[in-house]
Amino acid sequence: MLALSLSVLLFFLPLTDQQNQPGKKEQILQLSKKYFPENYKVLEAYDEKSINSMADGQTVKEYVYSISTVVHEGFHTYQNTFTSYYDTLIRYRINDTLWYGARNFKTFPSKEINKIVPLGTRKKIFRYDTYVNSKEKIHVTQQYGALGLLEEMVAYYHSFATELALFNYFRDQYGWSDAEPWIKYLGAIGGFRYSLIEFELFISWYLQVAQSDHPAIYKSIVADPWFKATFRFLHNANIRFTTQYDINRKIILEKLGDKVMIMSDAIIPTAALKPGYSGYSGAGLFDTDLKTMQDMLQQPEHKILDQLLK
Repeated sequence: MLALSLSVLLFFLPLTDQQNQPGKKEQILQLSKKYFPENYKVLEAYDEKSINSMADGQTVKEYVYSISTVVHEGFHTYQNTFTSYYDTLIRYRINDTLWYGARNFKTFPSKEINKIVPLGTRKKIFRYDTYVNSKEKIHVTQQYGALGLLEEMVAYYHSFATELALFNYFRDQYGWSDAEPWIKYLGAIGGFRYSLIEFELFISWYLQVAQSDHPAIYKSIVADPWFKATFRFLHNANIRFTTQYDINRKIILEKLGDKVMIMSDAIIPTAALKPGYSGYSGAGLFDTDLKTMQDMLQQPEHKILDQLLK
């Protein structure tokens, strides 16, 4: 009888704070409205089930590091309603009032790039297998070649931009007393720092193969003012983003002071060097990966990108 009474009582108890919390989608929308409003419509249109599967964790504190990936995938889904690869002009959404595009032209699968990229070089590029050496024939970079590479480049533009915007969230939420969220933040943004350069490499190799094996496609790309304007926008945005990243990182390191240190291309809590430490160990900064991509892009064969930048 006592057990029954308790169960009835529990049924009428008010919901806990956690149960009253909005779902992941609504929480991310609230963050978007304040910190990265240019993607609010994209996230609003993205289905909650997909967001839940990608937002890793149960609280914003846990899944904030996944938000840039949610934005990335949400962009791809939104693109399917914003434009079509059957259109004469393909449009890539930047924000509510700005889009860039490319004329629709015949392409070849990005996998053809393999013929000119040595295996050793491929292994140095984190996203090469995903977007170039993919066995998924339906992947946008295989179905639509350079046009698909451009779409993915725009998606990573949004990822990088979102991570930069989240600097303000971490500052407002955590201040500078706790180093751990900042270390995790630098680890999360680090992987996006060189993504746009990777796609510049992919598009350069695509142009090289097109020039030698598909001259008509090469001409379609370098003669398209839309494609060139989109590529220039992304190239220049990456320069701005990288500069802002450097500014933000300098602020983070100065504010955290002796709470953290950089060692072997990683940022770690200084306390981790003390015997018996069992807390968060640190995160990679990916400075070496960025330098590797930048050095690759400086090789003479990539001067072909001047055809898009001029």
